[in-house]
Amino acid sequence: MTTAALLAVYAVAILAAGGAQLAAGFAAAGTAHPPNARERRLVVGLVTGAALAVLVATLAALLLAARGWWFAGEKLLVALPFTAVGVGCAIVGLVRWRREPVAPGPRVLLLGGGLAVTAGAVASWIIGYPPSPVATALLAVLVLLGTGLAWAVLARRGRRAIAGFAGIAAIVLAGSIGWVWLADTAPPSIEASAAHAHADGEPGADPDDSEGGAGGEASAVVSVDELRTPDTVDAPVLGIELVAAHREFTLSSGTEVEAWSFGDRLPGPEIRVTEGDLVEATLRNRDIDDGVTLHWHGVDVPNGEDGVAGVTQDAVMPGGEFVSRFVADTAGTYWYHTHQVSSEGVRRGLYGMLVVEPVGGVAEAVDLAVPVHTIGGAVLLGGDDGEQVQVVEPGTAVRLRVANTDRTPLRVAVGGAPFRVVAVDGRDLAGGREVTGESVRLGAGARADLVFDMPDGEVRFGVDASDDSALVFRPRAGVVPAAASAGPVASALAPAELPELDLLDYGRPSATPGEVPAEFGEVTATAELVLDRMPRFVGGAPNYAYTVKRRVFPHIEPIEVDEGDVVRLTIANRGFEVHPMHVHGHHVLVLSRDGEPARGAPLWLDTVDVRPGEVWEVLLVADNPGIWMDHCHDLEHAAAGMMMSLAYRGVVTPFEHDAHGNRPE
Repeated sequence: MTTAALLAVYAVAILAAGGAQLAAGFAAAGTAHPPNARERRLVVGLVTGAALAVLVATLAALLLAARGWWFAGEKLLVALPFTAVGVGCAIVGLVRWRREPVAPGPRVLLLGGGLAVTAGAVASWIIGYPPSPVATALLAVLVLLGTGLAWAVLARRGRRAIAGFAGIAAIVLAGSIGWVWLADTAPPSIEASAAHAHADGEPGADPDDSEGGAGGEASAVVSVDELRTPDTVDAPVLGIELVAAHREFTLSSGTEVEAWSFGDRLPGPEIRVTEGDLVEATLRNRDIDDGVTLHWHGVDVPNGEDGVAGVTQDAVMPGGEFVSRFVADTAGTYWYHTHQVSSEGVRRGLYGMLVVEPVGGVAEAVDLAVPVHTIGGAVLLGGDDGEQVQVVEPGTAVRLRVANTDRTPLRVAVGGAPFRVVAVDGRDLAGGREVTGESVRLGAGARADLVFDMPDGEVRFGVDASDDSALVFRPRAGVVPAAASAGPVASALAPAELPELDLLDYGRPSATPGEVPAEFGEVTATAELVLDRMPRFVGGAPNYAYTVKRRVFPHIEPIEVDEGDVVRLTIANRGFEVHPMHVHGHHVLVLSRDGEPARGAPLWLDTVDVRPGEVWEVLLVADNPGIWMDHCHDLEHAAAGMMMSLAYRGVVTPFEHDAHGNRPE
């Protein structure tokens, strides 16, 4: 059974236990007279069912512990002790209730047991991982106060006793909610702790006044706005202007789309440069009231060019502009998008493709950038929806640079010809076999380069997001019958129905699977990202939020590193939704997934697609100083809390995430 299935079993069992035990308590509490046989059977059945459900939940929790303590910590340390006490009280109360059905004592025990089991049932959603002693204590106090209130009512202790227990419980509950709300008003946790110590100092302060980083050596404080591309860089310059504005487009299907875009087309202009070129992009905002920025997704730019509002710059408001400069030093497929209110801005069209070609050009004669995006109900492949036909001479090599610019996972496939995956997230994959009859999954924000040789028959590139939108390649000599085409029948392509290619077992390995490559030396730092969903305040408002280690942005403690650190990062998904975790300014090397080492070609990703119940181990080399966002690229999840920072010690930011209209999600 998968970890996600075990999490579901535990959730159903523990909630059923809480509901049954609480129902038994209320049923018994209503017996002001000796119960009849039917009422007795009901209470006995509910208590028995609750005990059995707790047993199932306990077994599921123990099995989850074997998958990783992230999945079972609060279940074994908090929830199950609560439920054990609750079931114990309920059984004692049941035995006494059958002899003294109208006495208050047995009924209080049954109700108190129901409250305890219910508290255990909600512990995973309220407390989460790692378990909080304070939250656990407050939950226990509420159970005791609720039990006391039941006693005051059933024993008829009078209004003062009832009001006393109810009032104290209300105060504790309100205080708990207020405490959580106050936590959301605390100063943000974005900079590293050593940087906080110098936040009042000037950037570039005297090293003698700075606290030591790794190895206890002193280091100067630097501001993110100093970490920019020097004016002295000597490289060919590609200047480009991007104007963000409201625009309307009519697609080939006739669909009319009201969009925000970076130019007079959707998506924004494709930027294609040669490795080593200096990109100089001037962003202007014509009328996007919420503001815009330019984030270069997957490009390891200097921190000051990263385009995150409130962290590396202020948002560009209407009438404003910002010039971003960086050397495109690594060939590959990338994309750009706003990082100001990006959950809305990207969805509405503020994105485009960036292609960095190697010196000497690409090997393929046909090289297409294909962002896949849903807008106005239409699925765009590149700049249009529907079926797009292109004539390609047989024998021609074709490269499709596919980018998932949506918020949900995407499966893509090529029908009519075998293909190879030659790059993922802008990094080459060596030695990949030819793929036939399999799909490639791309998490939100991810890219893959697919290469095929044009046959004498039709080739179709399709996505699981749409049956209608596709790229169709036809030979000049005419289309031969589908049966003569290589691979699956092109016209019958259905990516959602094809088995999924496992990229962790694809290509030629270059090192011992799952081990840190020798060239990186020893691991010098470790960090954990435990992904979940629970009630929290986000931006001062209650939200069923997306959390990392129980907290939400901007209060998640950053991953703190020194330049040169080799970081082993563990990402565990406790929830029931996919979280494509994207780290800015770096790529990570995949070591393992669910304990199974990566056995294919070295897989360097900037977006790790973590499915429910999965645990990924990746390696990050801290070689790009700054304060970098690390967030879920389902951008609605980021907006609801799942965003944090990778912070280098000694780096500070003068920008504020909630000032000047900045909203970095």
